[in-house]
Amino acid sequence: MNVRHVVLDVETTGFSPHKGDRIIEIGIIELVNYQPTQNEFQQFFDPGQRLSSRITQLTGIRDRDLAGKPKFGDPTVVRQLVDFIGRSDIVAHNASFDRSFLNAELARVRAKEFAKKRWIDTLALARREFERKIGEAGGPDSLKLDALCEHFRISLKSREKYHRALVDCYLTAKVFANLKHLISA
Repeated sequence: MNVRHVVLDVETTGFSPHKGDRIIEIGIIELVNYQPTQNEFQQFFDPGQRLSSRITQLTGIRDRDLAGKPKFGDPTVVRQLVDFIGRSDIVAHNASFDRSFLNAELARVRAKEFAKKRWIDTLALARREFERKIGEAGGPDSLKLDALCEHFRISLKSREKYHRALVDCYLTAKVFANLKHLISA
């Protein structure tokens, strides 16, 4: 029997959906039996606000890149996103961040939110696994996506210098596969 997951990552205007920050990019990839397929979803959104220079430096996304893109509430885009995820569990690194943004956007358009129990957090998995194996996880930076990629010898070359949703999905998928292997060993 095939096991399907999706890996999700968002880029945002800031760090708090409750303070008005919005999703500017979402990326989702499909995993079957913990391996990426070629099936992916990616969408830019016009957040209705200007991006800070800090967000542009982090993501490489500029205001002009978002001009003319749909708002998150576009019913066609929301339906495509929800259909792509389907009934699969959702994998994310620091899932509470992605979940809070996605569910805040869905709540704004009165769409059904994704329950917390459907999310698998690679940050939490790594924290549990490394604390169990070595007694402590190290400092907070030791469990960032980049640090876990380095630990598992996953190349960060695909990221170049910006955080982008689809690239981070593929990196998270590789970290997830490595963590699943460690946990099952």
